[in-house]
Amino acid sequence: MKHLLGLLVGASALAACSPGLPPMEIEAARETASVAGTGDAADDPAVWVADNPADSLIFGTDKDNGVYVYTMTGEEHAYLPEGRLNNVDVRYGFDLGDRVVDIAAASDRSNGGIAFFFIDPSTRDVSHVGAVTVADVTEPYGFCLYRSPLDQALYAFLSDKEPGTFVQYALGWDGAMVTTQEVRRVTLGTIAEGCVADDRTGLLYMNEENVGVWTMGAEPTDPAEPQQIASTDGREITADAEGAALLPQGETGGWLVVSSQGDNTYAVYDLESHAFVTRLQIVDAAIDGVTHTDGLDISTANLGPDFPAGVLVVQDDENDTGGQNFKFVDLRSVMAAIEASATAD
Repeated sequence: MKHLLGLLVGASALAACSPGLPPMEIEAARETASVAGTGDAADDPAVWVADNPADSLIFGTDKDNGVYVYTMTGEEHAYLPEGRLNNVDVRYGFDLGDRVVDIAAASDRSNGGIAFFFIDPSTRDVSHVGAVTVADVTEPYGFCLYRSPLDQALYAFLSDKEPGTFVQYALGWDGAMVTTQEVRRVTLGTIAEGCVADDRTGLLYMNEENVGVWTMGAEPTDPAEPQQIASTDGREITADAEGAALLPQGETGGWLVVSSQGDNTYAVYDLESHAFVTRLQIVDAAIDGVTHTDGLDISTANLGPDFPAGVLVVQDDENDTGGQNFKFVDLRSVMAAIEASATAD
């Protein structure tokens, strides 16, 4: 424990004396209204892609009340007040036997587990289908889904806030409710929240808030032996390391984007080499800039005329009209910033 405390103190001291690397500036194109919760309420978004791109939806949690669902214009599509939900994620093609739906799921502090929602692909209706209380998790916190490229099995990763344990569950359907079966767990050691799984490569990325970013295999048979690929050193990431999202390219390439909450930026890493690439910052423009981001998500799909190349969605802790909300960034501007930083190097 003394060794761990020493590492944390050292990391904090380094962050205090090391200025962050200069970020590339980008701007938000859209935003939502503020969530109903007061104080630190909005937390994490997830993008659901519809067959008709402009009909795509954005899920956004209010960790005091439930989950909002927004259209690509930022307008409210649905509001489901189903408890204290923290992180949310989406996957497609969940087989119920008599029909196939898409699924959203979120870490659920009210019920000590995972809340599940079905999305009807044809109508865009979103329905709450219950929550599963899980054993040996004190405070559900971080969360992400994973679809195995090996057998198409669906898994959930849920973090227990302290000491930062990630638990992997196999998801199923028993005819009445979503089922969870624990298959593996790994403890990072301190508070861990954001995670994201790459369904192409079978890798999981996990953020330990005051330490950095870890990766390990996402298959239940992979060794639970995470490897650290980035640190909260005050230059690339300033604690907390919060949300994580993938910007994929091709079969294995692209970038990992991590919210560097302490200095209002986003650190970008190459997915194949794990090398640091650049930092981004969403600045004031027609829409106010973004500070202290918790969660974020990225889709590279065509999402309609305003986001034909995809979108970056982030939580903003201080909307200019008060409260917290979610900002949408045209992914073309994100790509331009990443490419410009590569050219500058």
